[in-house]
Amino acid sequence: MSMQPDIGTTARLRLLHECFRREAAAQRQLYVQYYAFARRVALNYAEDDDGAEDIVQDAFVKLYRHLEAAVFSGDFEKFFRRVIVNTGIDHFRARSARRRITARFRRTQDGQTENAAPGKLELQDVHRFLRQLSPRYRVVFSLFVLEGFTHPEIAERLGISVGTSKSNLAKARKQLRGLVGPYFQL
Repeated sequence: MSMQPDIGTTARLRLLHECFRREAAAQRQLYVQYYAFARRVALNYAEDDDGAEDIVQDAFVKLYRHLEAAVFSGDFEKFFRRVIVNTGIDHFRARSARRRITARFRRTQDGQTENAAPGKLELQDVHRFLRQLSPRYRVVFSLFVLEGFTHPEIAERLGISVGTSKSNLAKARKQLRGLVGPYFQL
């Protein structure tokens, strides 16, 4: 009994092979097809919409530069998610380095949470709450809760200790409870 390949999978493989050969039309098509997916993932690692857009653009550039035939044998979305997450981590590290350098020159301000109180949480509200977390807390929270990484994996990727990863997650959860409290009367 022979099995026919899925037409969608075959078309995606053809598109990926064309991208591998650096065909601009194929790269444009892949971008259009996967932009929304990339943006959803990037929003978990960005401070704002512009930051998410930067992550998306950089992730596509990395994808096009490093796309190899080996990608075609696996799950492309899983592979691309990893590229986006790693790009988000790179952006986080770059922001952290800039912050350390400029921290002594800036005065930090406490963020204030506005009480939206519409009665339900929309996806954009979730992203707004995540962006109100400190960058370290947001990245650890996103990696652990949204991406399913373990604390040792997070520690290795971010160059921090496992204890710091756990502590940042606990602090992120505590801050998020305070931010979403008005929605759930916590």
